[in-house]
Amino acid sequence: MGRLTMNSNIFKALALSALVLISGQAWADSRVDKANQHYAAEEYENAIQLYEDVLNSGMEAPELYYNLGNCYYRQGLLPAAILNYERALLLAPHDKDIRYNLELAYSQIPDKIEPLGEIFLAQWFASIRNITKSDTWAWISIASFSLFLILLLVYFFSKRSALRKLGFFVGLLFLLISTTTFFFAKYQKERLVNRNTAIVFSPSVTVRSAPDAGSTELFVLHEGIKVKLLQQNNNWYEIQIEDGNVGWIHAEHVEVI
Repeated sequence: MGRLTMNSNIFKALALSALVLISGQAWADSRVDKANQHYAAEEYENAIQLYEDVLNSGMEAPELYYNLGNCYYRQGLLPAAILNYERALLLAPHDKDIRYNLELAYSQIPDKIEPLGEIFLAQWFASIRNITKSDTWAWISIASFSLFLILLLVYFFSKRSALRKLGFFVGLLFLLISTTTFFFAKYQKERLVNRNTAIVFSPSVTVRSAPDAGSTELFVLHEGIKVKLLQQNNNWYEIQIEDGNVGWIHAEHVEVI
């Protein structure tokens, strides 16, 4: 009898959890629909509030960040638009619309910084890596490795020389594809988990030589610029900009992507 009671309680708990998840999804879908309606009607402030509510609930999708970025852009709030475009791009690095709008927003910020030169091979790999998202790369890696194992069996157990050669060389190709796509998936996943870039939100901020308001002034940055976060010391970030310059900035001036 005790076991039946326990199982009954577990079932009730699972049913309640499922109901909460369904209710939460329905609430989010309703909010998104209303936000889309406000956006279509050019009621951007209302749309922003609803999109933010859904994202603050823990649910996220590239479409939500993209639409929110568009709302902020229409309001002339470039740092917030860039922040949300960047977050959308992390989830959907292959999306051309997100990338186009992000580049358009960056073209309108005050700071024009010349990035350090990047070798062609690195650019080429990055362009391939951004063709799709991390989950898709992971599935490609698993599928390629499975085909490698099948071809490995062909190599070891086939009695025909031609099939053994085919199994060996094509198997190596699938192993290379599996390894490469695994690292693509790993890189994109790490970018999602370890957010080490940020957007400057203050109209103007002085970057200093140390995590101290009295330290030497190095250079000035303006709102909308993207910075790389190298390390944190209390409420200060050591940052690096695209031209390689490094300095310290107070955390209140930036929003982590």
